[in-house]
Amino acid sequence: MKVVITGATGQFGKVTTQHFVDAGHEVVAVDRAEGPVPSGIKLLVGDLEDLEFVQRSIDGSDAVVHLAAIPNPLPNQEYGVFRNNVLSSFTVFEAAANAKCRVVAYASSLSIYGTAWSPKWTSPQYIPLDESHPIVYSESYALSKEVAELSALAWSRRSETTYVGFRFPFTNSAQTVMDFARKLKAGDPESSKTAAKILWAYLDTRDAAAALELTCMSKLKGAHAFNFAAPDTMASKTTDKLFSEWHPNTVLRGDFSGFQSPVSSQDWLAEMGYKPRYLLDRSAI
Repeated sequence: MKVVITGATGQFGKVTTQHFVDAGHEVVAVDRAEGPVPSGIKLLVGDLEDLEFVQRSIDGSDAVVHLAAIPNPLPNQEYGVFRNNVLSSFTVFEAAANAKCRVVAYASSLSIYGTAWSPKWTSPQYIPLDESHPIVYSESYALSKEVAELSALAWSRRSETTYVGFRFPFTNSAQTVMDFARKLKAGDPESSKTAAKILWAYLDTRDAAAALELTCMSKLKGAHAFNFAAPDTMASKTTDKLFSEWHPNTVLRGDFSGFQSPVSSQDWLAEMGYKPRYLLDRSAI
């Protein structure tokens, strides 16, 4: 399978690109800046808002993994974040449809629900937080992710290309997740607040890459947006106690007396069946 990966030199992109190469796929790496890529593959450098460049990069490919984006609402750069993320996604989606690619798998974000970056403290209405939960935000990053998902839906209606977005949580290496978990256990105030805003959810980049590959090889049709997170949290406190402390108005639907993630990945599991394999080693926190 020939796969184009955007954002290939970024932290998440590097892991994903290596995963696809190791799995034996023909990979074309795309980014706006030079950077290291696995031996033997091509890196195309250019602007993802340039349709001609993106079209040349994607033509002849079976699938696209779109990871390129500004990963948060940079201070005083709401316009820049929105423009970059929305236009680059729309351009990739259009080029993929024009090239008759079978599937586009792309990174949306759990931040779409509004808890992570909204200036005003925002709590989920209920947990487990599923894809039916209202999307309530007040910043450009979450807005850009919703527009990307709507753009994917529009392109799925006018083409045969399938679009699958992943509402990823804090997605990092095992060591980065462990380091953050240790800060939480030590009671670091800033880390504790950040963790509460991202709902203590995490995902190992290796699991994210595996889900992206599985999607590219799947027979899914249309447009989908899935939550995909590890089944537990990064916290040393039980989930019910965390919500009592940080999100007391959130309705807990079910038993959260353990370390259960407040994020539901049930739609993804029901559709594709892949469960995260690289989980936090609690004994080492």
